[in-house]
Amino acid sequence: MGGELQSAEAAGLAEEVASLRALTARLQAENRRLLRLLELTPARASPPGPVQTGFFEARPGPVDRQSAPEVKVDFFGALFAARTDIYAVRWENTRTGKAGWLPAVRGGWRKGMRHEDRDYLPLTREVVRAHLSGEMHIGLYPLLDGDRCCWLAADFDGQAATLDALAYLKAARACAVPAALEVSRSGVGAHVWMFFAAPVPAETARRLGTALLREAMALRGHMDLASYDRLFPA
Repeated sequence: MGGELQSAEAAGLAEEVASLRALTARLQAENRRLLRLLELTPARASPPGPVQTGFFEARPGPVDRQSAPEVKVDFFGALFAARTDIYAVRWENTRTGKAGWLPAVRGGWRKGMRHEDRDYLPLTREVVRAHLSGEMHIGLYPLLDGDRCCWLAADFDGQAATLDALAYLKAARACAVPAALEVSRSGVGAHVWMFFAAPVPAETARRLGTALLREAMALRGHMDLASYDRLFPA
């Protein structure tokens, strides 16, 4: 009886390993295809180097999967620094299919609510933790006092979003600008994030984002802005 159970477990494990190997092979093949399509050199395709270590020199310091949950929350808050006196929550009308964002207020948003009656909720560690754990979906207000920001995001939507975002990422690498690619929650869009070690004028950040857009168009050759949506901060 025990031998049969072990044999069944071994067979199941072997099947899982085979499935993972097949998935790895498919992902590697897709990666090679994208590299050829975008004409990325190994240097440009490699992960960002130690130029980003400034993020780990300040509190909360180096963070990995073994770090305590509160440390991970603090790191996320430091990386995506934004206004802490307010944040947004996503709303969705299941009947009409419309969705959007509204500032989070105590007691919930009511139509016709006067500005002076709105008790805006602050962005706290508990709110960030709830977002990261999937309990709620929040939005940030990135523009800080003095029209400064700590990060810039380029938003791409539509069928060509991934390829255009990859071209944008290639442009960033070519200009030695550390950037990170993210597939949007819809699955049909992408974001390219750039983080600054200290707050910079939003105008400067947007000039950088626009310059990289021009560089991406030059590198790809036929990028026509069809998928490019906007820069954040807007």
